[in-house]
Amino acid sequence: MTTLTTLVDRGLQLHRRIEADKLALRDITAQLEAAALAGDQHPLADPDREGRQYLATGTAETVPIILTADLLAQTFADGSMTHLRAEAVAAADLPRLYRPVTTWKMLPKSGKAFRSEAAELLGPAKAAELITAVTARDKDGIPKSQIRIEWDRATPNT
Repeated sequence: MTTLTTLVDRGLQLHRRIEADKLALRDITAQLEAAALAGDQHPLADPDREGRQYLATGTAETVPIILTADLLAQTFADGSMTHLRAEAVAAADLPRLYRPVTTWKMLPKSGKAFRSEAAELLGPAKAAELITAVTARDKDGIPKSQIRIEWDRATPNT
């Protein structure tokens, strides 16, 4: 049976290795992207997609690096320049391609800051009611929460 101490030690070891590997992969990715931009590009395997590809050859395998067509805006603000340009072209058909959405976005940067500001604005009782009203819930109505292992906050034992 694995002890808690062994799990913590192994978890820290893996976390640190993964973080180091992420940095190394980021550097490799940047170099491969530069090679793809400068190298011979070929048509994509899917003829219905726009873009090109560069084939980066390793010792035993080749990795396709896809240079996509220009990205399409997934969202844009009502009345923005993108909205006005799209509406000028698509007119009444724009709602068949984009759906206007109204959402509420939490302004405080964290749940802790939200709770503090709500209590300050509304008082403790109303703040508690608001927090209950806006608590994220799963499909069964159970409040969602997180469990985080904060590997980056590990401290030496004394």
